[in-house]
Amino acid sequence: MALLRPPAVQGGSAQLADLWRQGLNRNHDPGCGCGGLFAPAVNARVIEEDFLDYLHARYVKDGISELANFVAVRRREVTSGIGANTFEGWLICIESATLSDAGRERLMKDIYVFVDSLGGGDQRGPGVCY
Repeated sequence: MALLRPPAVQGGSAQLADLWRQGLNRNHDPGCGCGGLFAPAVNARVIEEDFLDYLHARYVKDGISELANFVAVRRREVTSGIGANTFEGWLICIESATLSDAGRERLMKDIYVFVDSLGGGDQRGPGVCY
């Protein structure tokens, strides 16, 4: 099977959502960090919160305020429970979000690496998740 490449900006957010869905529905080892030490069930909300925390800290550190602010809004929605969108829905909306082209491309590439490692693509090794 050919390795997937990071999606282009156009049409890529739907691919990200598909990879997220595939990763959540893929069998994960009982010791995988996504479900806890002994729980093979994947907790999508915990994974999303962890990933958003990582992205936010990375963008703050790199001085990319546009993306740090964009991710911060989603983090607040998730942690407060006010977000009507699922993570999958949020991924699809990235293409229409008010972001610079460079910012959108960076965000989508960073998300691609994450969802691919979760198991949506060919990159996940045994016992490795996010």
